Amino acid sequence: MKADQESFSHLAIASSSGPGVDVRSVQRVVVTRLRFLGDIVLTTPLLAILKKANPALRIAYLLEDTYAPILFHHPHVDEIWPLRRRAGSLRGEVGQILALRRRAQSFRPEVGIDLLGLPRSAFLLYLTGAPVRIGGNYRVRKHLYTHVVRHREPQLSAIDYHLENLSPLGIKGPFAEEDLRTRLDVLPEEVAWIRGRFRIEGGQLMVGLHPGATWPAKRWFPERFAELARQLQSRLGARVVLTTGPGEEELVSRVAAAAQGAAESLPVLDLRGLAALLSLLDAYVANDCGPMHVAAALGTPTIGLFGPGEPNIWFPYRREDGHVALHHPCPLHPCHRDFCEDLTCFRQLEVDEVFKAVTWAIEQRRSVRATD
Repeated sequence: MKADQESFSHLAIASSSGPGVDVRSVQRVVVTRLRFLGDIVLTTPLLAILKKANPALRIAYLLEDTYAPILFHHPHVDEIWPLRRRAGSLRGEVGQILALRRRAQSFRPEVGIDLLGLPRSAFLLYLTGAPVRIGGNYRVRKHLYTHVVRHREPQLSAIDYHLENLSPLGIKGPFAEEDLRTRLDVLPEEVAWIRGRFRIEGGQLMVGLHPGATWPAKRWFPERFAELARQLQSRLGARVVLTTGPGEEELVSRVAAAAQGAAESLPVLDLRGLAALLSLLDAYVANDCGPMHVAAALGTPTIGLFGPGEPNIWFPYRREDGHVALHHPCPLHPCHRDFCEDLTCFRQLEVDEVFKAVTWAIEQRRSVRATD
């Protein structure tokens, strides 16, 4: 999706309840998007725009501890409040709620923004004590917000959707292109550690492939990933690495075996290690999943492979930055299926099309670097 001025014109007419609040008079905000990895990455433009509207603003981010490391060292996050998704017992849940209350009492948020809209996230935001609480028009839980945002139709990109939650603070589009880019940061020592661990030399073309995804219907065929790896090695001389998510070890091993030595499978990395690795790639090919969003946020040219998903919502990345979404919708699209025996949408996506997208993305990055 091209993030131009016209595509954000709807932000000026997003409706909300409650009197508006001038963000310039606010000192502390708590933002929550409890999960998942890609969804959290897609909230980072909202953080940037908040800070731009009020550079003195302090932002706390409440999320599940599984995903918290991805926001470590982020320039627009001042505090991270990790929370376990399942405390293990009622006593454990009460304990972490009390811990959240203590953190909130110390931080004293004036505004809270719920970007998930689940009953739990609405309740947790209420417990922070923020006098201004912004969230969507969601059934009973909307009564836990002081400002209810009624999102516009048709469906927006994920970034657009999040940004509508800023309208009660007087922040409306259009926004600068730079502010609409997702962003993550890695430290030089993290990158150096990954270089050493996997013997990554400077100047070598390296392409990453991610065959996994949360749901089977979102996975392009393993044999096509393997064929893509063989072509990348034989035609471009690329070093091809396969990234692995938790529980995807068998799938990745199958791809590596079918690639016949053209790709090396990497072990499951923690989020900081994964981010450092993705920052070193010349291009990354991934199914519609969290690592796809991490790569794009690090500035790595990313090719997103979409089956039942909707790239207009979940791939709000610019071709000018080397990002490409590949999608062949079937007549049932959008079906939102997690399982599909036919996968017509993916069957239409051939290896040669993906290979051409990778070579274009690599050349696009080189041309941009040449003009910098």
